[in-house]
Amino acid sequence: MIESVKTSYPDCEGKRCFNKGKNKWWERVNIEFEYKSSHFEEHKHDPTKCDVIVCWEDDWKGCPIQVVELREIIKSLKS
Repeated sequence: MIESVKTSYPDCEGKRCFNKGKNKWWERVNIEFEYKSSHFEEHKHDPTKCDVIVCWEDDWKGCPIQVVELREIIKSLKS
C-alpha cells in the first residue's frame, strides 16, 4: 500500500502486509525507485534508510535490501 511519494530519498513510503489472507500484519516500508538497482549504490543512498528498491532491471548482485524487478513482473502478466 502506497502512503506517500516524495521527491527526496527515499522516494516512497508505504506498508506491506505479511498475512494477506487475514489482512493482519502490516509493516511500514521505505521504497526507492530506480531504473536499475545498481543506481541505488551509484547514488550513494543509505541502505539502512530503505527497505525495498523498485526498479526495471535488477543488475546489482549482492544487493543488501529487497529488490522488486518490474521487468520480470510485467512478463508474468496476462495480455
